Amino acid sequence: MKNRITYLLLIPLVVSFSSCGGNKNKKYTPGNDLTLTSIEMCDFYGECTLIQYGDYDLVIDSGAPKDANHVKEVLNAKIKDKKIDLLIVTHPHGDHFGGIISGALDDLSVNIIVDYGYTYSTSETGTIENSSYVSAYTTWRDNRVKGGTTYYSVLEALKSIPTVNISKEDDCYLKWLKNDYYVAKEETFPNSKVPTDNPNTTSVSCYVQYKNWNIILCGDIDSAFGEMSIASNHDKLFKDKERVMLKATHHGSSSSMGSAFLDWAHPELMFVSAAMVDGVCIPNQVTLGTADNAQNHPSKSSLKRMTNRTDNIYWNAINGDLTITVDGVNDANVVGAGRNKNYYKTDGSEASIEEEKNARIIDSAFYSFFKAK
Repeated sequence: MKNRITYLLLIPLVVSFSSCGGNKNKKYTPGNDLTLTSIEMCDFYGECTLIQYGDYDLVIDSGAPKDANHVKEVLNAKIKDKKIDLLIVTHPHGDHFGGIISGALDDLSVNIIVDYGYTYSTSETGTIENSSYVSAYTTWRDNRVKGGTTYYSVLEALKSIPTVNISKEDDCYLKWLKNDYYVAKEETFPNSKVPTDNPNTTSVSCYVQYKNWNIILCGDIDSAFGEMSIASNHDKLFKDKERVMLKATHHGSSSSMGSAFLDWAHPELMFVSAAMVDGVCIPNQVTLGTADNAQNHPSKSSLKRMTNRTDNIYWNAINGDLTITVDGVNDANVVGAGRNKNYYKTDGSEASIEEEKNARIIDSAFYSFFKAK
C-alpha cells in the first residue's frame, strides 16, 4: 500500500506525511529535530547532503565544481560553529567532490574525513572523471590531515569506528554499511577484485539511525553490484524498521534503484539529488531518456520503480534546497527553499517555483513529461 500524504498549512508551508499503519514502535518518545538538507544542484548531476543534530554536522559529498559557490553559501549559513564533525566523500567522481576542490569547504574546519581510500587510476578528462580533479582532492585531503583532521578509508572506518555516536544519549548514530566492493587504501582501482571499472560501485555507504527513523545514504552504488552487495550483507537490517528514508542511489539513474534494493530498504520517503538539465529548461524542447542533453537522472524507469513503493519522493531540482526534519518518531516535515534553476512545462510556460517548492515529484509539472512519453 502506498503512503498517504497530508498537506499542512504552516508558515513556512510544510509537507507532512504518514505511513500506513502509524507508529508501531512504542520504545521511543519524540526527541529534538534532526535535519537533513539536500542542497540544490544546477550543473549536471551533483550531490551534497548535510545532516545536523544538535551541534553535530555531517556532510556527505560536496557537489560539482560549478555548484561550489551555492554549496558553500548553504553550508556556511547552516553550520553555525564552522566545524564539520564528519565529512564523507563517497567515491572519486567530480560531481561528488568537485565542490571541495572549488572552495566549498574553505571556511570550515573538518574533524574527521572518511572516503573511498584507494588510488583511482583514470585517463578520463571529462566533467566527472578527471585525473586532475582526483589529484586536487587528494592534495586537499592530505593537507587537512596535516592540519589535524583525522582520516580513515571506509575499510578502516568499518574496523575503527563502526558506530559513530552523533548523540548516544539521544539514540542517534551513524553506522557503515558493508559493501564487498570497497577497495583497500593501499590498492589501485580499477582492479580485478571489482567486476567493473566504475567507482560508483565502490561508494561509501552508511545509514543514520535516530530512534525509529533510519536514513540510508549509499552514494552512487549501482543496481548490478553495489546495491546487491549491501542488501545481501545486511539482509534483515531494515526488515522490522518502520520508518525508513532513502537517498536515491546514483541520482536515480536507470542503472540504480533496483527492485531488490528498494524492497530491502522499503522506504516511506525518498529524495533525489540531480540538476535539471538544460534541455528541460528550453520551452517546448523537453527530452527524456538517453539522448544528448536529456533528463535521465532521475530516469523514467527508476522513477517507475520508486513510485511503485511510495509516492513520497522529492527532488532538489524541483524543490530547491530541500530540508527534511524528523524528531525520531513522528512524521517527517519536508520543506523546499524554491529552486534557483527553473524549467518549462510542455506548453512553453515556466513551471511555478512557488507552487512546487514543497511538491513531491508526482505532483510536479515535470512528472507529466514522464507520464506522457
